[in-house]
Amino acid sequence: MFRNAYMHEETPYIKLVLLWMIITFVSGATIFLIGFFPINNYSAEHGTGEGRPQNLDELRLKPPAQVYAQTILMLVDALRSDFPTPMSMPFSYKNSCSRLKLRVNIPTVTMPRLKSLTTGTVSNFIDIILNIGHVEQLSDSLLHRLKERNETTVFAGDRTWISLFPKQFKRSTANLDSFFVNDFFEGDKNVTEVLTNELQQTDWMLLVLHYLGLDHIGHVEGSESPKIPLKLNEMDEVVQKVSTTKSFHRQLLLLTGDHGMKDGGGHGGSTYGEMYVPLLVFKENCSTSSINSKEYHQIDVAPTLALLWSIEIPPMSIGCLIPELLSDLSFEDQLYAYYYNALHLVRKVERKFGQKYMQSSSKRKWFEHAKSAHKRFLYLKRSENFGNAFIFEDAKVHYLRVSREISEKLSDSLVRFDYGLITMGLLLTTLVVLQTLVIFYNIKEHNFITGKCTFLGVIAIAVCIYKWCYHQRYLTAIGTASNFGLLLAIVTLVYLIVNIVNFFWSNFYAGKDIRISLPSLTWALLGCLIFQTLSLASSSFIEGEEKTWHYLGTSALILLYLRSFSRDLWDNKPEMCVGSAALSKILFMKILKSRYSLLTIAGLGILARFNLVASYINQVNSKALLSCLFATGLALFSLCLRQQALVQTRKEVVAYSLAAMLIYCYRASKGRVLFVFDTSCCDNIILNIFWLIVGITTCLGLSTVIVNSKRLNRFRTRTYSTGCNNILLTSLLMISLLLHKPHNAVLVAYAIYTLSMTYELCDRLDIILRTHKLLAKVLCTIFVANMFYFYQVSGLHSFSYLRIKFFQGNSNSFATIDLNPGYVGQTAYNPIIVGILVTLNMYSAQFIAFLYFIMHILHENNIRKISQSFSDDRINFILCFYTLSIFVPVLGYFWLLLFFRYHLFIYSVFAPKAFYEFYRVVVLLLTFLMTTINLYIFNK
Repeated sequence: MFRNAYMHEETPYIKLVLLWMIITFVSGATIFLIGFFPINNYSAEHGTGEGRPQNLDELRLKPPAQVYAQTILMLVDALRSDFPTPMSMPFSYKNSCSRLKLRVNIPTVTMPRLKSLTTGTVSNFIDIILNIGHVEQLSDSLLHRLKERNETTVFAGDRTWISLFPKQFKRSTANLDSFFVNDFFEGDKNVTEVLTNELQQTDWMLLVLHYLGLDHIGHVEGSESPKIPLKLNEMDEVVQKVSTTKSFHRQLLLLTGDHGMKDGGGHGGSTYGEMYVPLLVFKENCSTSSINSKEYHQIDVAPTLALLWSIEIPPMSIGCLIPELLSDLSFEDQLYAYYYNALHLVRKVERKFGQKYMQSSSKRKWFEHAKSAHKRFLYLKRSENFGNAFIFEDAKVHYLRVSREISEKLSDSLVRFDYGLITMGLLLTTLVVLQTLVIFYNIKEHNFITGKCTFLGVIAIAVCIYKWCYHQRYLTAIGTASNFGLLLAIVTLVYLIVNIVNFFWSNFYAGKDIRISLPSLTWALLGCLIFQTLSLASSSFIEGEEKTWHYLGTSALILLYLRSFSRDLWDNKPEMCVGSAALSKILFMKILKSRYSLLTIAGLGILARFNLVASYINQVNSKALLSCLFATGLALFSLCLRQQALVQTRKEVVAYSLAAMLIYCYRASKGRVLFVFDTSCCDNIILNIFWLIVGITTCLGLSTVIVNSKRLNRFRTRTYSTGCNNILLTSLLMISLLLHKPHNAVLVAYAIYTLSMTYELCDRLDIILRTHKLLAKVLCTIFVANMFYFYQVSGLHSFSYLRIKFFQGNSNSFATIDLNPGYVGQTAYNPIIVGILVTLNMYSAQFIAFLYFIMHILHENNIRKISQSFSDDRINFILCFYTLSIFVPVLGYFWLLLFFRYHLFIYSVFAPKAFYEFYRVVVLLLTFLMTTINLYIFNK
């Protein structure tokens, strides 16, 4: 049935085949990540609660009544545990009844943390992606329970609460743009106004206040911002406002955070500052002598509040109780609370692991001992009206012990893997890599099996496999779209298997050898790339990947320089000058001739340590130094335009230089750099003029391309392609300058100079085949792009004289993602625009490096007047190898991730890197579209 029928692809269509490979790889990676980080079904346990216990064996129990008439949950976003101090929050620090610490689970972002607070369960890691979209909370929770009891709940603050609980609040006031990080104070003032009004009301039982200003300050200005003490003082005044009202005697105020803040100001990772938040308890007539710094888990809040509010514990809760919050209950009511929570957890662990698990473990003995002591206490209390404190503590300690052990066991068990989806995702991505290797090997005569019989056979086999997988329950997709997507993935799998097998069988049958011959230098460069991929097996190398890329990249450039220098030196026949002054003169002249290469390579060492400089120059008293560095970066860009042939006319140079000056004026209007005029009132006008100049210059550039192509009618297609690529690159450079922080502006031009120097060194190599030089240039482009990706510093760092922390702006932690560029020129939150701008800022090095490389190759083809077909072959070779350079490390990391799925750092180190690797393929797709759309149009 699978006859040897081939479709000989012409070279322009290889771009479409590669596009199909990239889209298929993205689909396979998505399937793999969904299987590895499954989305929790929060409605699964709704309604499965067994109610509050009414008996302890033969003894009748009475649930405790509600302790406080009103509860205020004051949530300050990104309030880490060391922020409340006698200096920053004097009233709160002095008047809190208890100062506790809560350990939050990763990922440390808002939505999963709110789920933990209200349901008492840990969230899945995939929730960090869903945090942007706000998936509606469908599970049973504290708010659902209050709603069922017809209690009035009120909310003000972050819109995420409304997305999670759209029907649970009777009155709600949500921020219009919770993701608008430039709002430091206005949104919080609105929340405080709601608080002022609600304190006059008596109908509500729960008031939730979620303040966002502190988190926004951290994202934009870092944890050392002078605005943070002001914000903490504002929050302290809110606490004082509540504590001094007439109705406070019947209220409980809890001050905490959803997550913490890292030293750089962001969050999303697993550092101490991000994973620990305070829990300050305020109530009337409390004893401040009991203040302590005990540590609990964030999931412990939900069951504790359930007992205080006299409602059922949420069915999904796996948290324990916080004893300090139960101190106002009688001994009998406290033991009821500890028993109820322990019984709830015992039932959960028995349903999950079976009754034999409890019977065979020591937890059953602890539980029975606690129950026995509980009954002895009740007998004494009810018969002799005497509450024995020793028996009470004995029962309490054992209840808490069994609860804590079961809670930790259940937390660990929530790591679930869908091996069916994992297998399909890995198979699909692996086959895509093999197929791309086949394309790379047969780039001129790539073959695909075609024919109606072939496709019908593939579909038939795929349907059979699909039915078998569902019958064996290897796949459990829900919904028509999911089922169709899985069927389409299986069809692609079968077709790729047939096509790859056919290729190897055809080569074996024809007696062809599959060999790859490369010069030693190219093998050395490839070896660096392979080493970097293998280094991802170590968590330390993942956390310090910026060092790996720096050392590999600079080593590769030094190797290129030495090869070029030795060749130039050998051409002058130095052996004839041994023992004479002529040899020293030749060496000096050659070093002097290559001084720009040496200075460029030396500058990379400075950029690798640029985070220390950025930390200093971003301080308030270093604004003059920052202004000079910013102006230097913009000036280098203006020089780079003409020197590197990025523009064709002087008018374009003047226009782009004027746009660069406007970027400086815009930063000055934001108070980041110094300027002779006050431009703070016209930042939007400056941006509008900037975009107008860029748009007009782009149109002028296109008109120049059209005019030049008409003059050179013979090379019209080539001129169109080259000109359009140059315009795209120059526009991207301007956008990068606008989005980059001032101290990073120098990186834009420096990356271009580094690439230019690298290509000159590659051209001097003593390699006969041009393909090998081309491969060396591709590898160097990859090295430079990744080096400059990590050189881009966020500038939000803190110094410690005892320990200096090295953080790069871009890393493998979610906490270092800089969201501020997404709001440049924005007055409201638009997720699409913000996502595009943040991506362009983060991955500007990759975009710029590859676009510049394509421009370099096109210019090289024009100068050498290479034929159109050979030029297309070179471009296809570049696209194919660059695609493989992304595919292979990502695929290798997915296999490593499966191998390390039970590693201690799976969620803190390996999981964030998995999403970064996935997004690398998405960036590859964007890069491919940007660089090939005009090439395909003009070559068709």
